[in-house]
Amino acid sequence: MTSQTKVRSDRRFRWMLAMSAPLVALLIIFMSIADAEAQRRNRQEDQEGSEEDRTMSAQMGEPILEAQECLNNDNFTCVINTLTPLLSQSPNNFERFVIHRMRGVAYFSSDRSQQAIQDFEAAINTGAATTDERVALRMNIGQLYIVNEQYSQGIAAMEQAIREGATLNANLAMMLAQAYGQAERYSEGIRYAQIAFDQASPRERRHYDLLLFFLQQLDRVPQQRDLIQEMVERWPGERNYWTSLVALMARTNDEQGAFEANKLMYLNGMLNEEREIIRIAQYYSYFEYPYRGAVILEREMNAGRVNRTRQNLETLANMWRQAREFDRAIPVLRQLAQQSNSGDDYLKLAEALYQENELADAETAFEQALQRGGFNRPGDAWALLGTVRYERGNRQDALQAFGRCSNMTESRRTCQGWTTFINGELAAEEQARLLRIRVTVEECRNTIREELVIITLTGDEDSFDEEGRAIVTIPERCQPYFNQYGDQTAGPGFVAEVEEDAEADAEGAEASEAG
Repeated sequence: MTSQTKVRSDRRFRWMLAMSAPLVALLIIFMSIADAEAQRRNRQEDQEGSEEDRTMSAQMGEPILEAQECLNNDNFTCVINTLTPLLSQSPNNFERFVIHRMRGVAYFSSDRSQQAIQDFEAAINTGAATTDERVALRMNIGQLYIVNEQYSQGIAAMEQAIREGATLNANLAMMLAQAYGQAERYSEGIRYAQIAFDQASPRERRHYDLLLFFLQQLDRVPQQRDLIQEMVERWPGERNYWTSLVALMARTNDEQGAFEANKLMYLNGMLNEEREIIRIAQYYSYFEYPYRGAVILEREMNAGRVNRTRQNLETLANMWRQAREFDRAIPVLRQLAQQSNSGDDYLKLAEALYQENELADAETAFEQALQRGGFNRPGDAWALLGTVRYERGNRQDALQAFGRCSNMTESRRTCQGWTTFINGELAAEEQARLLRIRVTVEECRNTIREELVIITLTGDEDSFDEEGRAIVTIPERCQPYFNQYGDQTAGPGFVAEVEEDAEADAEGAEASEAG
């Protein structure tokens, strides 16, 4: 799924969670508190302790009643200040249970949800709660975690409540599915979405949307298509469901089905305006099929139903790029760059040309982009220009580009790394070249020395010049370093005559001074 799809899905789930979780949490918290005493009276068999474990001393009872009065008057600070000192007065388990639970309500009502969670958990840990009370508290804890976006903790608390006896109805399943969705635990959460969908009566759009969300996240295309088909049949006037169905048909290569769905939309008067046609193309991109969206948009532009405005051309170019059809994006990007003359448009063109390995044109476009500027992260552009130049074999020009971005925050590490690499590469090549020369000179020296010996011993008069110097046939590989007499004229170990004379003069001067 694309990042755009995920963002939209997250927004939709944040809205559903914001609308449902806090309200349900508030209701359940206060309903559980109101019901707890009735459960204590009517469900004695569920108590974990003895009868005396549920008793309260006068020492504790009076301040707890005062705190209850404060709670009834929405004076939550009074509740907290009244109950907190009691915890240091050695209350029994039942008294601690009542104190923590009541103070937890006060904390919750004061928007101090983390303290409320701690108190509710402490109430459970007293061991004085009945099964129903414990289940209710775990539900409250789970919902508070979810409201605080601590989804995994909320899920764990609510599933523990289910194991201890909470009824998994449609509302609870819906809440758990939303939490799993927010936690991005789609494989685990889809069963709750399915339960909420199956148990809902009546089945509303939110139940469809919830299940569809999980199917999309898990990329279960056939099930998505079946669900969308049901949604289209139930709400035939909803354009969004139709466009979603078309996108799913396209993803399953059902081109005929997509054509028929589009035709039905046209026949039902849903797609008469330019913006609606553009929206269809965008939905293809949204549902991870940008190629189809780009084909539709390009075709409609050629037919004249969509104007070739800058905004529409940008949309088309972005779709081709998203689909990695850079060869088809390049003409559109070039048109945009020529129209705007902006650095950002030339940068996008350069990147597409680079992806298509059109390196010469890419280098030119990067240079034009950097000349114009006006875009964020110029260091990245310099780095790409250096990369293009390196791939074209222009290492010195590449070093110049990498040098420009070596001190820019966004590209410092990359560019310095490239600079080090290229310099190392050049140094290694130079060392290898010098080594090859040294080996060649040494081989030539040995070969020529042997040849001189042979000429000296067996050579005829043609083997010597007028001054009696032996003339050697110098192999071609040795000619840059030795003359016809076998004297070295260049390369490792060669010392020029001027240098020899200077050395001789220096030695003579030293000798004179010594004398």
